[in-house]
Amino acid sequence: MTTRITNAVNLKSVAATLHDARFTADAIKFDAATHTLDLKCWVLEPKSKADAVARRWQACRLSFANVVDCKVNAKEKVRYYELATIRFSERDCKLDLVTHYAIEISLAVGELDGTLTETSETRDKWDAPVKHLSTA
Repeated sequence: MTTRITNAVNLKSVAATLHDARFTADAIKFDAATHTLDLKCWVLEPKSKADAVARRWQACRLSFANVVDCKVNAKEKVRYYELATIRFSERDCKLDLVTHYAIEISLAVGELDGTLTETSETRDKWDAPVKHLSTA
């Protein structure tokens, strides 16, 4: 299933779906030539009352077109990051992927034009993050 992101209502829905979604630094793909950003992230499947089976992680692809600039500032190197929300300023044409910790992702966009696509890829578990602290 693919959800288009072209207005505040779509964006709010996608941000809610992706709250606590996990991703790695190498999953952030900005292509300056095509003005696109792709982010592969993982969402924990919803709980089922009738099903006692452990929940799985479902892969999703968040994509934005018309990306003029992409700034990624990794403050810490960790195994994964968790998305908190997505904010869009129409006045500034700025899209921020806000995480719980350790990384900032900010996009300058011509307009809000994106998609969230569920993939068929799953994984059974995700290991706990390990911080790699500098000893300098």
